[in-house]
Order: sequence, then structure tokens, then C-alpha cells
Amino acid sequence: MENNGLIQIKGIREGLLISAENGAWDDRAAELLIMVKQRESFFKGARVCLDVSETPLRVKQITQLRDQLSDLDVTLWAILSTSETTENNARVLGLETALPVKKETIESKESNERVESTAEKAVLVNKTLRAGYKVESLDHVIIVGDVNPGAEIVSAGNIIVWGKLKGSAIAGVQGNMKSTICALELRPTQLRIGEKVFPPQQKKGKTFPEVAYIENDDCKIELWNKEKGR
Repeated sequence: MENNGLIQIKGIREGLLISAENGAWDDRAAELLIMVKQRESFFKGARVCLDVSETPLRVKQITQLRDQLSDLDVTLWAILSTSETTENNARVLGLETALPVKKETIESKESNERVESTAEKAVLVNKTLRAGYKVESLDHVIIVGDVNPGAEIVSAGNIIVWGKLKGSAIAGVQGNMKSTICALELRPTQLRIGEKVFPPQQKKGKTFPEVAYIENDDCKIELWNKEKGR
């Protein structure tokens, strides 16, 4: 990954993933355009996915950047964001809001371990899941690291993220409505237990560990309190 001030660039299967998560939006957009102009031969014909994190972008801002990149022979085809405003506006413009998932075969990865207790099984993934990765298991799933936008966890049991959950988490996929989803920072792009989809989470300021669960057919999110057994 290349790092240039406000901009980070990473090659992915679909082209280039450009992270522009920090700083004023006008500054980030300007730096990106300067970088493209300075490295014209590198970017010429490139397909770009832009990760803007929590930044809310208006249709006009997205359109302006898309057109400016198009003039430089660069195609903006996707925008990743935890902002509902940005996601909705990107969809309106026909842009993708997630990368195609790449299934990760957990049993074949040396960095992953299978943890087994006397009663239940869990899969432990000891790393951050970046955009494009998918972890799928019939057991509980424990992630020691962050789950970035564009990454996905699917579990028939519970999901525990010892880090920031900003991607997609689906627990209880085989109908176990008693499943829970826990994270030190719960800001998912999608949150689902069984067939119940949680409303988008709009959070600002300091965050606390939280747990999501279903109670009386309602979606509940509360502080992660081990004394309650959640």
C-alpha cells in the first residue's frame, strides 16, 4: 500500500482501492486529483474504489469528483462509507457501495485457529478483515481485529469482534434468533440476526462496547455487559 498524506492506495482484484478517510473533504479530493495528474501513466485507465470512512458526501460532491477523474481517464465505480448519506447518494448515482466479497477458507489459513470447547465450537480469526474478505462458518466467529467496510462475517452462531465492526455482520443464518453480535465499536454497514435486519446506526462521539440481539421480535442494541450473559 502506498501512503501519500491524506491518501492511501492499495491494489485489489477490481483495480485500485483508494482510502481518503481523514481531513477536510475538499483537501482530500484535491490531493487525490493532484496525485492522479502527477502519475498519469500509473492511473490511466484505472478503475477506482474510494473509501471515505464516515464522511457524508452530497450527490454534487460525488458527481464532481467522478467527472474530474473521468476527465483524467480514471473510472470511479464504487464508494465505501459508513455514512448512510454517502451510501444512499452513491447508489443514486449508480455506484457500488461494497466490494465483491472474497470467501476466505478458514480451515486452510495458517493464521486462523479453530477453538473448541466441551459444548460449542468457534472460529478465531486473529487479524483485521479488509474490504473484499468474507468469513463464513456454521460455528461462532471471533475476530481479534477490526472488520472494515466491504468485509463480511456470516455465522450460524454468535459473532464477537474484539475491535471495530464497520463491515457487514450476519449471525444466526440458520434461524437461531438467540444469536448475538458484539463489538468494541459497533458501526456496521449491515447488521442482521436471522431474518431481522437492524436499522442503520448513526453514532457520533465516544463509543462503548455494545451487543446486538433480538428480544420479543425487536432489534435491540445495548452496552456489552457480561453480567447479563450477553
